[in-house]
Amino acid sequence: MTLAPRWSERLLAAVFTLEAAIAVTGYAVVAGLLVLDVALREIWGTSIYGAQRMSVYIMIVTGFLGLGLAASKGRHLRPRFADGLIPSAFASAATRLGDLIMAGVLLAFAWIGIRFVLDAHEFGDMARVIDIPLWYLHLVVPYAFIATALRYALFALYPSLRPEEVSAE
Repeated sequence: MTLAPRWSERLLAAVFTLEAAIAVTGYAVVAGLLVLDVALREIWGTSIYGAQRMSVYIMIVTGFLGLGLAASKGRHLRPRFADGLIPSAFASAATRLGDLIMAGVLLAFAWIGIRFVLDAHEFGDMARVIDIPLWYLHLVVPYAFIATALRYALFALYPSLRPEEVSAE
């Protein structure tokens, strides 16, 4: 098994820490925003303008970040029906090939995400509630796919980086 260079371990750890911090902050903001919005509505009969829409935007961002967070901890859902079809002697090679294929698929999705961002930019779509171009929020789509593809590419190159899969049983 090829040992991973130190830079790759540090890179994956730094990306995980940043994404986790943004996701946790996002969930905390959404929870606070919605609790405050409901409290204001119930107590004073008013609400925070756009709280629900802003919460949706934040949840979209945190949801896409969850793609990479799940990959970095081996928590992706995957079908297990074919696990016994590959002899154990080839399991390591099959896992590396699967990681490489996954990286390629994610890069294809990233390309689609880039087109999505460019189209939103071209059409001038706006996030009306917070009055910013919607493509700013859409940037998380290609980012999430590229960052997760990078993880899988590194898992394929350096299997020691690959986390143990966690069963969803």
